[in-house]
Amino acid sequence: MRVPSSWQRLSRDDGGLAFQSPGPHPVDLLISIVTYRNPYGVRAEEAIQYLDRENVLPRGILPSMETGDGPDDADERHWIAYAVAQPPDRQIFVWKVADFQPPDHVRVVTLQLLVPGDSAADPELSDLIDRLGEEAARIKFHPGPIQGPVQRVTMRNVWHSDSVRFRLPWDWQTLQEGDLTLFHREMDGAGTLRVAMHQFDHTGDDGEILARAVLRQTAEQFADGPDGRVGEGSVEWMPDGEVMARFVTDGEEDGEQLRFFLWMRGAALEGKTTVALFSFAFPQSSRGGDLERTTLAMLEQEIRRAVVGITDSTEIHDEEDELSDGFSLADLLDDDDLLDSLDDDDDLDIDEDDEEEDGGDEGGPIGRA
Repeated sequence: MRVPSSWQRLSRDDGGLAFQSPGPHPVDLLISIVTYRNPYGVRAEEAIQYLDRENVLPRGILPSMETGDGPDDADERHWIAYAVAQPPDRQIFVWKVADFQPPDHVRVVTLQLLVPGDSAADPELSDLIDRLGEEAARIKFHPGPIQGPVQRVTMRNVWHSDSVRFRLPWDWQTLQEGDLTLFHREMDGAGTLRVAMHQFDHTGDDGEILARAVLRQTAEQFADGPDGRVGEGSVEWMPDGEVMARFVTDGEEDGEQLRFFLWMRGAALEGKTTVALFSFAFPQSSRGGDLERTTLAMLEQEIRRAVVGITDSTEIHDEEDELSDGFSLADLLDDDDLLDSLDDDDDLDIDEDDEEEDGGDEGGPIGRA
């Protein structure tokens, strides 16, 4: 790809490329490439899993697709572009391009344009962003041996109800069952994870106070044993007022003896209480081995990292109707007799020849892309 010839190349400790525009209010362009290796195989229709490994974009984002310009260049390239604000006054414009190398490699180039607050008003910024977008879409990947850092990918980003997002191993299957999302491995004795979500809207001047109070009450009820269940529970308060509660109990489902490992992740924000419920049912006959230990450690870590948020499409439940009977986990335990129901990266090329031909034509403080 091309960058303005007037931009100065900067050094980076991580081996990526960095350039800075001239003038009193410079912007920085960072360019990096990483190769992902997925032992489960790579498929172009899962491009967003590689373009948004951080799992920060809204659900439903579909990458754009391009093919090569030449008659022999039919490889699909998928790309996304987005902008984020970084307090107090900096914006970051991001372009990511993925090149699929079956059977198990994906190369991703990332361009980041860092714009400080005092550079945001530059009249040439809009044109620069457009030009960088065009250059990103024209990035060429050359065939050759895998170079640079290779990251092994074993986890995928998953969602529930547009408001809960977290990660699970790539080989876990997803099944929608009413208001629940079920996740499981296709192997005997591996257990099943059920996820549910509830939101409660609190209106009036005391909405924020009520949201926090309901969150605290719900977490304490969860850890004490919902609906009088016997087991062990705990409550842990996290940064920003979020909470993680746990409860472990024994039960039966379809005649099979199970141990239920339950987690609750909750947040109170803008007068709303959001509660995500996770239930992992593990066969008693399979307990005590490495599979149980490693699976529980993974779930504990990923549920702790889960993002519990609010979107416009999320259904808000009425707190008077649903909290009057107390808190229940019947939907997660999936047994009506147990509980009462709650509801009766070849490497990137910088074309120096093209830059030299444009030398001296800076086009203002930012220069020409």
